[in-house]
Amino acid sequence: MFSLRTNKISRSLPYDAIKHTTNLMKTLIVGANGKVGTILCGKMWAAHGFSPVALIRDPRQQTKFTALGVPSVVGDLEVGIKEFLPGMDVVVFSAGSGGHTGPEKTLDVDQNAAVRLIQDCKKSGVRKFVMVSAIGADPASESPRIQHYLRAKGVADGALRASGLDYVIVAPGTLLDERGTGRIEASEKLGHHGYLPREDLADCIIEALRNYNCVGKTIELISGGKKIKDAIAGAVGGAALPPVL
Repeated sequence: MFSLRTNKISRSLPYDAIKHTTNLMKTLIVGANGKVGTILCGKMWAAHGFSPVALIRDPRQQTKFTALGVPSVVGDLEVGIKEFLPGMDVVVFSAGSGGHTGPEKTLDVDQNAAVRLIQDCKKSGVRKFVMVSAIGADPASESPRIQHYLRAKGVADGALRASGLDYVIVAPGTLLDERGTGRIEASEKLGHHGYLPREDLADCIIEALRNYNCVGKTIELISGGKKIKDAIAGAVGGAALPPVL
């Protein structure tokens, strides 16, 4: 039986070659086999300027990403995945314990594994980190339904804010499996809850990576009336490209 504790690189596509591509934003998508992660992999592959790599836990999942044209690496987030970080420009954390798990697993994945990955990014020279969080994430959350989840997310968000990395935290409302509309409401503090299709969240992540003004911001997202690019620009003070160094 294959051990899920063994981290290895899938050779289904030339991962090593992609690591050394200089004109694309090399992005490790953590939690790629989840609903948001899978959509994001496909959209990022099709978008200009990105070179996505999917982190998956089970080698049987490789077929899906080969079909998408996205290289994959097999690793256990709870053990640590630092061997896959060198050469990456960005890490997107879209992993989650899932709704079928209890508080202990949520703590292991959504908090402890996220915090470890943030620390490993600092050590490995990965400067940018996008966290998929949630509206209401707070270490002191008193939510009657998902308190353990919002507390774990809140702790991880706090660790990212204090890390010194160029971070973006995207905090959606309740996620839906519906087709995206391409229109959202975005703010650093919305003040109310709402819903968001996962497809729109994936597009928001890509736009947040394109807009340098998103760095250092927490952006709350729900469905709304503005185009994604305009809504995010409005939330962070305009659109800006990364500075030329």
